[in-house]
Amino acid sequence: MEAAARKTPFETIASLAEPQVMSLGSELEYQAEVLKDHAVLIFEERTITFGELNAQANRYANYFASLGLKKGDVVAILMENRPEFLIAATGLSKLGVIVSLINNGVRKDVLAHALNICDAKMLIVGHELLGPFVEVREQVHLQEPGLVLAENEGRDILLPQGITDLKPLLAAASDQNPPATGTVSSDDVIVYIYTSGTTGFPKACAVTQKRWLILGNLFTIFGQMTPEMVQYMVLPLYHNSGFDIGYSSTIVSGSTMVLRRKFSARNFWDDVRKYNVSFFIYVGELCRYIYNQPERPDDADNPLKSIVGNGMRGDLMEPFRKRFGIEVLKEIYGATEGVGSFLNLAEIPGMCGSLDMLGRRQGEIIKCDLNTGEVIKDENGFAVKCSVGETGLLICAINELNVFAGYVNNPQATEEKIMRDVLQEGDCYFDSGDLVCLAENDYFSFVDRLGDTFRWKSENVSTTQVSNLVNQFGQMEDVNVYGVQVPGMEGRCGMAAIKLLDGEVIDWAKLGAFVCEKLPPYARPYFIRIRDTIDATNSFKQMKQQLQKEGFDPSLISDPLYFLDPDSWVYVPLTPEFYAKIVDHTVKF
Repeated sequence: MEAAARKTPFETIASLAEPQVMSLGSELEYQAEVLKDHAVLIFEERTITFGELNAQANRYANYFASLGLKKGDVVAILMENRPEFLIAATGLSKLGVIVSLINNGVRKDVLAHALNICDAKMLIVGHELLGPFVEVREQVHLQEPGLVLAENEGRDILLPQGITDLKPLLAAASDQNPPATGTVSSDDVIVYIYTSGTTGFPKACAVTQKRWLILGNLFTIFGQMTPEMVQYMVLPLYHNSGFDIGYSSTIVSGSTMVLRRKFSARNFWDDVRKYNVSFFIYVGELCRYIYNQPERPDDADNPLKSIVGNGMRGDLMEPFRKRFGIEVLKEIYGATEGVGSFLNLAEIPGMCGSLDMLGRRQGEIIKCDLNTGEVIKDENGFAVKCSVGETGLLICAINELNVFAGYVNNPQATEEKIMRDVLQEGDCYFDSGDLVCLAENDYFSFVDRLGDTFRWKSENVSTTQVSNLVNQFGQMEDVNVYGVQVPGMEGRCGMAAIKLLDGEVIDWAKLGAFVCEKLPPYARPYFIRIRDTIDATNSFKQMKQQLQKEGFDPSLISDPLYFLDPDSWVYVPLTPEFYAKIVDHTVKF
């Protein structure tokens, strides 16, 4: 591809309404020509240029092609954040091979399930995860030829029997561009990415090259990304934000990614200054962890000017921007399944996106029962759109640009997410499962996940909104709100699992007064559980289901428990005696 023929990001997005011979592989090959010696990855003490990334990816492509792999075959990768993850995935993608990005934080049955459902013919496993893999090896059933290859990060490691070292095999392979790249279409699947699994076994979601390319070009536009920009990537590469947004925007824009194995709030600003980072893709929990660190006089003296991501609390946006000197803060809305693109281009605090983007309608917000999710219909059997100020279900338009590729080997789950004839005959939408509130000019704010909202005292309570409010009290690293059943009472009562910042001690009288002042009686978390760890997935999504099951019985829970005493409105220790009074309704609330 000649530089003069290069489309603008806007032109590229528009062109993708039709199939194109365009992919991660072709994008990298272009950049390897025009930016051959420009750094694309910085990891610890290593710097990898576009030319080097392309050559190393080619070794993967040519070696795996020699094994007979072809477009549509599947190879799984189980590895922590490091360049080899991206090199391997890129090389396989050049062949049109689908790369199944396995969550490196899951273990035992969940790990075996993730490896089995994707029908992988081979597995590339990082040396750092050999232990967890070997533990479930007998449960894993790869398709023929079923090879397991280890990426040892250059280390001399004694491998378990039947697992082969990739290093000498790649060294013998050609580093020239494989001809197969020219056969990969934008409609082909690039990766499988797994749902978080917060409510059961994770599902594998198919992501097309088209989706990957659209996200890369969108973030190049709205992140104002240029080759001079340095991005800081701490999100897991198996995560949608890591591979489909962070990596795509790096390749498309020709910029540089500083890659870190794991997120560290304590080291965040030191790294930003060390590497001259100007762009950061966040999830809301990370920003909360960063903001909750002790203030420093030089907080605003840093090169980070642009951040884009999803899940930041509306009331945190402006304080975060002001404290750290952020110039561009754009919230987005998205899901692993990747249908539609919703961005808060106007940077309105509290909004997570708009129903319109680049002149294209991305979806609608329809009325539903906020507790059950049942869609409310008019006399003709069609859904009713929400008006400004109303909360409803966000549905995402499925069309030639916004494709729902479905869940791998799970046609029932795929069909359950598709809504047809919603607003008129013949239309087709993706059910996001999220409740959002419509604001002026088609902007909207996130309210809660259907199923996370609970009902107490005949009122619907948003766990997200209560969590955000309680977190404002301070001293807390994480607040996870959920509803628990109280014997003999209807609905679910609010409970919060709280992880305190190191060294902090809560004044329970002040917290009780704060909660009573800020929240109506039905929304108050009457029960609090102090945790020594954060209950979240590796991709920073809060886990509630197990906490809900465990409830608030002090004879079953070893964590400190507290109850908002309705006589004093002070949080008091929840003793077995107090628990008995709650259960027999001697204490009324």
